[in-house]
Amino acid sequence: MPTSSSARKTSEALAALRTRRIAPPSLAGYGEFRGVIHAHTGLSHDSTGTDEQILEAARLAKLDFLITTDHYTPRIFTEGLDGIHNYVLVVRGVELPLGCVRGEGTARRCGSVLAIGLREPLDPDKYATKEDLLTAIRAQGALAIIAHPRGVPNPHYFDLADGMEIYDIADTIRERLVEIPRYLLATPFLKGGYETELFLPIAERSNWPLVQWDRLTQTRRFVGLAGNDAHQNLSFLGRQFDPYALVFGSLNTHILVPLATKENRFLASPSPFVKTVTALRAGRCFSSFNLLADAAGFRFAAHAEEKGAVVAVMGDEASLQAGLLLIAQSPLPGAIELLRDGVPIRRQEGRELRYRVDRTGVYRVEVSLWVVDRWRPWIFANPIYVRA
Repeated sequence: MPTSSSARKTSEALAALRTRRIAPPSLAGYGEFRGVIHAHTGLSHDSTGTDEQILEAARLAKLDFLITTDHYTPRIFTEGLDGIHNYVLVVRGVELPLGCVRGEGTARRCGSVLAIGLREPLDPDKYATKEDLLTAIRAQGALAIIAHPRGVPNPHYFDLADGMEIYDIADTIRERLVEIPRYLLATPFLKGGYETELFLPIAERSNWPLVQWDRLTQTRRFVGLAGNDAHQNLSFLGRQFDPYALVFGSLNTHILVPLATKENRFLASPSPFVKTVTALRAGRCFSSFNLLADAAGFRFAAHAEEKGAVVAVMGDEASLQAGLLLIAQSPLPGAIELLRDGVPIRRQEGRELRYRVDRTGVYRVEVSLWVVDRWRPWIFANPIYVRA
């Protein structure tokens, strides 16, 4: 069971680690912006969150953008948050069911699709099949992101989507139900202010979605995103255990947006809505457990040669050429692991990993941090696709 002493030890270790932060040089021509994907508001049947609570949580988590994905109701397209509020861009999305599968024993998993960036209202009941629904989402120029992928009943749905969740907080909580009673029993120790440290069991590597993602990226560009799946609906004896502020600050998606000049900020024209959807569609993003430490400043790019020009960033394609060099840079010392086609090929402890590319493949990076007694997953970057 968690204790105040173990939480204090973790807190002290994280505080010491965070003091070692040194952000790598920024990528010329790009701005980095922090956000949250997959959040439910009071428009969903399983959430009572108010607009004021959500915006305050977004401020505390220092978000630049927030993508809401309420369960379907026609009210989504006329009510609730949308646009820029207190310097936070809110993009309206919707979560639509794709069906369920039977798991071990009597357990049942249900998959869904996040429709992000719809230009017009969409009624899912008008479509005879889920294939038609997925096609209709993309026909609007919106993103179709598979959520809760282990519950998707038809593998063909992945072929019709733009990407998938490689992590979902709610799924992890369900898989680690043993931690919930321990968390509740730890309530007396929360007076020490260690809510974040006791929330650390959610920060785990979810293997099945990553394997599925690696398989799909072998045939085409396929975006991997992390879902906060925020509801603010887990309470006990009057205490809220999943407040928006905690969930928003625990897991973030960082996007790289081309900026013409330093003055061309994220919320300036052209439309920040277009910038966000375009960056996500291109896979110019990485996910991070920021409850461990702020991952802003992480870099993964392909260079023409040593100290050469950047020819590709996360999500891009690069041509195989002599001297092609992959460089991953971390704002904190950690374990940087490079994978090719889903297989680890290089691991480097420290702040930087360099790899001379000698063959085609799909290259992605994971970063872990040593906290107290083990490596904890921290960053998951979208791949660079090296083609012939």
